[in-house]
Amino acid sequence: MNTLLASALAETNAQVSRVTSNWYWYVIAGAILLLGGFMAMFKPVVASLTVETMTAMFFIVGGILQAIQLFRSSGAGAFIWSLLLGILFIALGVVLLRNPIAGLFSLTIVVASLVGAFGIVKLVYAFKLRPLSGWVWMLFSGLISLLLAFLIFTNMAASAAITLGVLLAVELISSGVWMLLIGFSFRKVYKELTT
Repeated sequence: MNTLLASALAETNAQVSRVTSNWYWYVIAGAILLLGGFMAMFKPVVASLTVETMTAMFFIVGGILQAIQLFRSSGAGAFIWSLLLGILFIALGVVLLRNPIAGLFSLTIVVASLVGAFGIVKLVYAFKLRPLSGWVWMLFSGLISLLLAFLIFTNMAASAAITLGVLLAVELISSGVWMLLIGFSFRKVYKELTT
């Protein structure tokens, strides 16, 4: 029994050591993400246009992949739907690329609508949690989401120019911080295992 336990422990330590031995890649990735996040924060219009262009490219690639799926689909109904979706995705991507300003407005409206919808869901959920402690934080988060959606909608011209860039910046910065923290945590564990 002791041999089995010792073997399992050795295997677990070996797995943890393999995972944590590459801690520096997490630190490098975190630093790059932080750099990109701060660049996006200081140039939100450029970052917004980048997000819009990348979205257009994803639609075009998605449309091409959907069209390729045509040849794998069986039946006339699946063929027609794959064809229509492929054409729609490609057309949407091309429209976004040809008119990036309109694309920024459209994507900003989608983002504001989603933020507002999440705010409503949070409010409903908060009232369902009401007897439990902490429900107020969900209510507060829902109100913040609704306020943010309202601010985006009421100032659409400025919002369209910066919202996507600021969201990208926040995502890159939070991911960068997370990667740095994980990397340094892995380094500590790796040093403990190898000393």
